[in-house]
Amino acid sequence: MFGKGGFESTLMNKKRSALGLALLLGVTVGLSACNYPTETTDGSVLTYTDAQGNRVSYTAEQLLDDYLGNGSSLSTEFDRVYEVLVRNYYNDPSQASVLKTLEDKARADVITDKQTATSNASSNGTSFEQEWQTILNSHDCDNADELYQYHLYQEEQSRFLDDFYATFGTGDSSINGTEVMRDGELTIDGETRAAFPASEEWGRGDAGYLKEQMPYHIRHILIKLTSATSGNFTQDTITETGENGGGEATNLATLILRLAGVNERLQTLTNRPTFSQLAAQFSGDTGSAANGGELSTDSSTGLMTKVMESDLVNEFKLGIYAYESLYNQREKATAYGSENVYRITPGLTEDATSTADVDATQTLSNDKTVHEFFVEEGIGTIPFGAALALLENSDVDTDVNGNKVNDNNAAFYPRNIIFNKYFNKHNVCVITPNAIEMNTLSQIATTIGSNDIVTAGQRAANTVGGNYVTGENYEGAHSDFFASLPGFQVDTTDILPGINGDKKDNVLTNSEGQVVLVVRAGTDSYQGVHFIVINRSALSKYGLSAQTNEGKTEYVENTEQTNGTATLNQYYTTYTTSSSSYPKDSEGKNLQTFVTYQGTQTSTQNTRSSNLVSEIRGYNKNLTSFQFQSLVDGTSSSDGAKIEFADAGVQKNLETYVRTSRQSTTDDNFDTWKNNWLTYAELLQAQEEARSLGSSTMTGTLISEHCAVQYGQAAKDATWTNNGACYYDAN
Repeated sequence: MFGKGGFESTLMNKKRSALGLALLLGVTVGLSACNYPTETTDGSVLTYTDAQGNRVSYTAEQLLDDYLGNGSSLSTEFDRVYEVLVRNYYNDPSQASVLKTLEDKARADVITDKQTATSNASSNGTSFEQEWQTILNSHDCDNADELYQYHLYQEEQSRFLDDFYATFGTGDSSINGTEVMRDGELTIDGETRAAFPASEEWGRGDAGYLKEQMPYHIRHILIKLTSATSGNFTQDTITETGENGGGEATNLATLILRLAGVNERLQTLTNRPTFSQLAAQFSGDTGSAANGGELSTDSSTGLMTKVMESDLVNEFKLGIYAYESLYNQREKATAYGSENVYRITPGLTEDATSTADVDATQTLSNDKTVHEFFVEEGIGTIPFGAALALLENSDVDTDVNGNKVNDNNAAFYPRNIIFNKYFNKHNVCVITPNAIEMNTLSQIATTIGSNDIVTAGQRAANTVGGNYVTGENYEGAHSDFFASLPGFQVDTTDILPGINGDKKDNVLTNSEGQVVLVVRAGTDSYQGVHFIVINRSALSKYGLSAQTNEGKTEYVENTEQTNGTATLNQYYTTYTTSSSSYPKDSEGKNLQTFVTYQGTQTSTQNTRSSNLVSEIRGYNKNLTSFQFQSLVDGTSSSDGAKIEFADAGVQKNLETYVRTSRQSTTDDNFDTWKNNWLTYAELLQAQEEARSLGSSTMTGTLISEHCAVQYGQAAKDATWTNNGACYYDAN
C-alpha cells in the first residue's frame, strides 16, 4: 500500500497489513481530524502539520519508540498512523464502491451540521456564521472542505472496524467475528483454536465473553420501601395498607402469595399469574416492570455480567453469584459448572483455577477469609408464614385495648417487627413452606379451617423455650398446608438439599419452575426488596429439562444438548430468526434464545441482538491487542499469513507494552471484584451483629417476634412490663 522506503520497509505484511496494524494503533482514536497526516517516500511513515503549524516526520520505529516511552502519545502520533492506514485502505481500487458510499455519508453529515447551525442560530439569537464557526472549531476545522474530510474519516473508521468484527479479521464470511469473541474460540479449516491465546511474548489470554463475564439472564420485581432507610438492620419501618390498598406491607405480602399461586385467603388461583404479570403489577422498577421484569441497566437489557461494576448493588449481583457458586448444588455439580464456578466464587485469588484457590490475605475483623464467611453464611430463608402474618397485620398500629404502646414507636408495630426479622436481610434468601409464631393468631387460618398453620406456628414458638431475649427462631417450622401450595410443588431438593433438615422441603418457585431469590437492598435513590429469578445461568451449558418424579416436577441439568434446549452459546446467539444461521433443534425448529425471549417481532429481535453484539464487542479493553497478536502470529488465517517485523526490537517493545496493558486491566478488574466482595461481606457481618439479641430494652437490636404476638393480647405477659424485653421507654 505504501511506496518504497515507507512503511513496508519496516513492517512487511503478506496479507491484510493495513487492517491488522490499524487495529493495533486504534485502541484509542482521538485524532484531531483536520490536521491531516500524509505519506512520504523518504523513509518516513508520515509527515503531518499540527494545529500550531509544526511539521513533523516519523519513521515507524520512531513512532513505536515514542509511544512506548510515553503512553499519552497514543492519542497523537499513533492516531495519525491509524488514519493513514484507514484512508489508504479505502483508497484501494477494490474498495471503490464502499468509498463512494462513505463519501455520500460524509456529505450528508456536513449538510446535517449546516442544518444544526441554522437551528442553533434561531434558538440562541445568533447568526448562522457564528454557529457554523462553533461547529468547525469543535472539530479543529477551518472550512467545509476540512469538515467533510473529518466526517469522511469518521465514516471510514467506523466501517473499518465493523468489517474486522464481521469476520474476526479472516476475510471469511462464514465466520462471525462477534460470536468468536463470545466463545473465545476460532475454527478455521476444521481446526479449533483459542481466539485470544496466552503466550510468553504477548501475555495473558482471554477465554471469551461467556466465561470471562459469566452473563446471567435474569428478571426481578422490586417492592420499593419509601419509608425505609439505608443501614437500618433491625428497626426499619414500612408503610401500612393505605386507604386504597397498595401499601408496602400489603404489596410485599401479596406478591409472595401470588408467586405461590394463591389469593389473600390462601385459595389456589385458577389462573396462576406469571412472573412477568406480577412484575407489571407490583414492581417499583418501572423500566423492567413493563418488560416482564427483565433487568434494565445502563449497559444492557436482561443481562447481568461481571463487568457491570456500578449498575447493580452488591446484594443483587453478588447475592446471585454467591447463591450460584456456593449454594446451588445442581448448577455447580455439573461438568461445565464445576469447571467454571470459580469464576464467580467469592474470596478467591486473582489467578484462581478452582474454588480451592482462596485468597488468605483478604480477611474480616473476625479473621475469617471472605470465602470462609460466605460459605458459613449459607443461604438465608424466609418462612412463607411471614408473608401471611405481614398481610394480616399490615395496618395494625394499636393493641386490642386501642392503645398505641411504647410511646407510639412504629418499630414495635407488628408489621415492622415481622419485616425486620424476616425480610430486612441483605443476604440472598429463599422462601420456605414454614409457619412462624405470629401465625398462631392467624384469622385466615381459622377461616379456612387449617389448624396445621397454627400448630406449625406453635412449634416455631416452642423452639426458643420461652426465652425471647437470648433465643429467637428465624426459620419457622414446617407447615403441611404451605407445602401443598402450587409454589412449592417443583422439586428443588437437588438445588438446596439442606433446607428444613430432614423434611427436605422445596423452596418457592414461580409458575415457570424458577427458584425465587429474595434480597433487601438499596442506594441513595431507592430502598426495597428484590425478588429475582434466573432465566439462564452462566453455569448451565445445556439448559434444563423438566422431569416428573413421583408426582413432582423437577428441572434437571442436561448433560448434553437435548429436548430442543439451546446450549449456552446458542442461547446467546447474535443472529435473528430471519437468518439461516439462527440455531435450530434437530427437527429444524427455531430454539428459544435471548434474542427471541421477548417475542419474535423483527424489531424486538434486532434490538436485543444489537444490544448483545455491543456488549460482547465492548467487554474487554484489550480485544484489539489480541486481534493484532493473531495477525502477527498468523493464527487468524488458514494460510498462516502474518505481519513480520524487520526490526526485532520494535516487536519486542510492542509485546512488552501489550503484556503490561493486559496485566494492568486484569489487576484493575480483580481489585474491583475483590473489594466489592469484601464490602458485601462487611455489610453482612454488621447485619449479623445488629440482629443479635441480648439487650433488655431491645434498643438498637432486633425486636423479638414475641412482642408482636403479645401486642394483640388483652393481657400481655411479662415481656411487656416495665423493663421487660418488649418494653420501650422513650425517656
